[in-house]
Amino acid sequence: MKANLKYAIIFLTPILFVTFILYAMVLWSVYVSLTYWYGILPSWKFIGLSNYYYLIQTERFWIDLRNNSLWLALFILPTTFLGLFLAYALDRIGKGEGIFRAIFLYPTALSFVVTGNVWAWMYDPDVGVLNTILKSLGLGFLQSRWITDPSIALYCVIGAAVWQYTGFAMIIYLSAIKGIPPAMIESAVVDGATSLQILRHIIIPQVRHATLVVTSLLAIFALRVFDLIWVMTGGGPAYSTDVLAIYMYIATFRQHLVAVGAALSVIIFLLSIVIVIPYVKWAMKRWLGLGGG
Repeated sequence: MKANLKYAIIFLTPILFVTFILYAMVLWSVYVSLTYWYGILPSWKFIGLSNYYYLIQTERFWIDLRNNSLWLALFILPTTFLGLFLAYALDRIGKGEGIFRAIFLYPTALSFVVTGNVWAWMYDPDVGVLNTILKSLGLGFLQSRWITDPSIALYCVIGAAVWQYTGFAMIIYLSAIKGIPPAMIESAVVDGATSLQILRHIIIPQVRHATLVVTSLLAIFALRVFDLIWVMTGGGPAYSTDVLAIYMYIATFRQHLVAVGAALSVIIFLLSIVIVIPYVKWAMKRWLGLGGG
């Protein structure tokens, strides 16, 4: 027992130390958000919830909150669906699975900076590949300003994120599908079930644990998304693609409203908890039969 305790302490100490640092940083951000730190030099004057009150009075905060909400709705659903569909298709094709898996997984390996620059070029209204292709096909009437058009810019950026994260969702679903007993699918095939019926009645119920992982991680990404938007649009035009993380960065490092930036970071953290944890508890209870009560 003493030897086991010694090894437990040795292996747990690093992760406990890192966890302590992370929570200490969260608490520090909470405290800073309650101070009058406006400027480069810190000010520890306590002003309570004044920074939060300031934020809810600004129009930009509500625009960003709306945009983050759109990210949750328009990013998670298509990415999850496409990931599941591709995983099921790859599992069914057998030969060539490795090649197609690498092709679909490749975007996930790219940094957001690379993805952002590539898609920004594709969306360019003058020399971009999308408008060029449409024009060459005689579909010039479908040409658009894309990310320079405030009415559709957000959807264009979300589309780029769906492209990059679909491979991530696919690989998790593919691993879950590989864990399904082959006898279940073989029995369904013998009984005359179609591929769509197998997907609906066998695959989807059996990969609910993967759905829980995929949707939770995608929700966290949607709430803290920054890199892709910053590279592609910088939050513009006219705040149409702005989100809370962009506002936090600008408030902290450009406007030197450090306390306001800290308040925004706390809000993002609280949103992640309020949205993800209840969903996880509901899914574990409903899908996996865990966490009852």
